[in-house]
Amino acid sequence: MTDVRNQRRSIRITVLLITAIASLVTLSTGIVLVLSGMAAFRSTFELLSDTATLTMEAVETEVRSHVIPARQIVSHITTLVESGDIDPANQQQMVTAMKGAMAAAPQIAGLVYWNSENIELRVGRLPDGTVAAALAQEITDPYILASIARVKTTGTPSWGPPVFNDGATYVYVLGPLVHTGSFLGVLTSGVTISELSSKVDRIGRHLDITAFVLFGNDHVLAHPELIGTTGNNAFISEQNPLLPITELKDAVLRRFHHAEPHRDHQIENVTVRNIHANGQEYLAMSRSLTEFGGTPWHIGIYATMDSLDDQVRRLVGAMIAGLGVLGLAIVGAIVLARYIARPIRNIASVADRVGRFELTDITAVPRSRIKELDEQSVAFNRMLDGLRWFETYVPKSLVHRLIAGQDGQSVPSGEQEVTVMFTDIIGFTAMTEHMAPADVATMLNRQFEVINQCIEAEGGTLDKYIGDSVMAFWGAPEHQPDHAERACRAALHIARAVAEDTTDGIKHPPIRLKIAVHTGRLLVGNIGAKARMNYTVIGDTVNTCSRIETLCGEFDTGDGSIILVSGDTMAQAQAGTGLVFEDAGSFTVKGRQEPVHVSKLTGAPNVTL
Repeated sequence: MTDVRNQRRSIRITVLLITAIASLVTLSTGIVLVLSGMAAFRSTFELLSDTATLTMEAVETEVRSHVIPARQIVSHITTLVESGDIDPANQQQMVTAMKGAMAAAPQIAGLVYWNSENIELRVGRLPDGTVAAALAQEITDPYILASIARVKTTGTPSWGPPVFNDGATYVYVLGPLVHTGSFLGVLTSGVTISELSSKVDRIGRHLDITAFVLFGNDHVLAHPELIGTTGNNAFISEQNPLLPITELKDAVLRRFHHAEPHRDHQIENVTVRNIHANGQEYLAMSRSLTEFGGTPWHIGIYATMDSLDDQVRRLVGAMIAGLGVLGLAIVGAIVLARYIARPIRNIASVADRVGRFELTDITAVPRSRIKELDEQSVAFNRMLDGLRWFETYVPKSLVHRLIAGQDGQSVPSGEQEVTVMFTDIIGFTAMTEHMAPADVATMLNRQFEVINQCIEAEGGTLDKYIGDSVMAFWGAPEHQPDHAERACRAALHIARAVAEDTTDGIKHPPIRLKIAVHTGRLLVGNIGAKARMNYTVIGDTVNTCSRIETLCGEFDTGDGSIILVSGDTMAQAQAGTGLVFEDAGSFTVKGRQEPVHVSKLTGAPNVTL
């Protein structure tokens, strides 16, 4: 009986192995399936969130690139007036400068100069794209007179509220023209909200979303409905230059400020809302900008939630289907898992290169036959497209050095010794006086390309373009003990390259440059607002270098470019480098009590002017 009982309690090893293996495989595969499902949900939502954020930033970048040139043009011309390079009383000279400035910014609708005697000089863009000038009579409009008085009082460029004029609504910036402490008038530049709406609409259609810009909480600044219709809209007039949001046909935006911000999705400087309209649910994102006047601009995008809901349902269905076939296709599940993992590894590999900002040689992530992974690939490729928009406006070499030097951390601002360079085209105003605006832009773009190549070849950082001038510096963000020597070599290469370059195809006199190099301690780091940072240098060394560049005119013999180097730079760069300097004397420059000693840089080993 004992043997029978033991036999009844025993189990066949085959059954045990099958049961044990099946149970272990089911348990382990089930856990992997659950964890994989959770990871898929998390990565999908994170990818969608990142794509939405990048899309939002792409729209903001487009808006800034369209509007900010208005301020840059005003600042550039006011600087030329302040330095005495332009005399506003010389109407022809002023018109030439205004036309040249508009050539580099086709979105600018016009430039208007109101002199101290309240006489208006206008340069506007005609329907065929050409630029024409007109001299008006004495200004009597109280709004314009009040604007002139305000700018004269503040003494700084500022954005004015939108204004309706000649059948169009403009956003514009006002800047005072001052020379030697005397107020000479006011310069204003602006863009139409119709053109801004076209810009916003194009990027919205490209990214398959609806983009918009609101002025405060109650009016619309840019929207597809405003393209080419502002002058014919019954709700837009001189008294009401912007369309009230309540009169917009877009039902989603009419409910925009009535929807509570989404508290579950926190994105830095971005407000997320769920809006119900037209029988559907929409996801809207917006960001406020306060740099364009007293009333904030709300830049935003919105899209339907259907695509997100469909993707969630597909993920759930895939998990249920996987559980259903788990016990029947273990081998197939392993093959399928490898098949699914391959595109994920591809995306991870490409994402690692994106993290290092290596965008140039990255190809699009291959499509997948699995719908969810295919949509993930499409979303990732859209993210790459969005990043490439930014690559146009961000100095890539600077980003690479910041990433390498800071391990991805933020760059602290601090004082350190650097070498600064300024370049400026000699006789630019006279040279371009009779050139077509498009030819001026082509010539400038080519010269900037040549100069930038020489700067990057010596490890320099291009800081900014200022009209026909270039500012660069050495010694930051990466440590360069020979920054002074690098800057001097770059100056020589620039002078030679500009003299030898004839590839712009434009007929004009030979290009000659004024080049100044100065070394000193400066504040170096990220400067600006949270939404818009620049890695730049600030301090007296920059101002002194700019003054030295102005001194170059005193040594102009009409033969080639002129390079002036301060004594501080020469002291660091001269020893053992073979650089050839010619003493030029000491000069008193504006803004400094002590004279500045300068020398002409005339050559180096294998480089002669």
